Amino acid sequence: MAEEECPMYRFCKVVGSKWGSIIVNSLLKNEELGFNELLRTLKANPKTLSDKLRLLERNSLIRRRVVEERPVRVMYSLTPKGKEASEISDYLSNWFKKFE
Repeated sequence: MAEEECPMYRFCKVVGSKWGSIIVNSLLKNEELGFNELLRTLKANPKTLSDKLRLLERNSLIRRRVVEERPVRVMYSLTPKGKEASEISDYLSNWFKKFE
């Protein structure tokens, strides 16, 4: 199928919806964030956030780390693949600024 050959289509499929790109962008600004920190920062629905984090993890963009303390905390950070997304983000940002 032609759409699967399009790089932008493939990128959007890996990152997911707008929440995926917002999560990646938030983790680019912060080395590591917990679930509740992301929830507060993004003001997202907990189920939506959880679903998008799972998608990003499945696509190897983020890493999930469980901190064994009471209460147990789950921390998220970008993988090297996820960090490379900053190049795409920077490029798109510059491209949009060019036409404002």
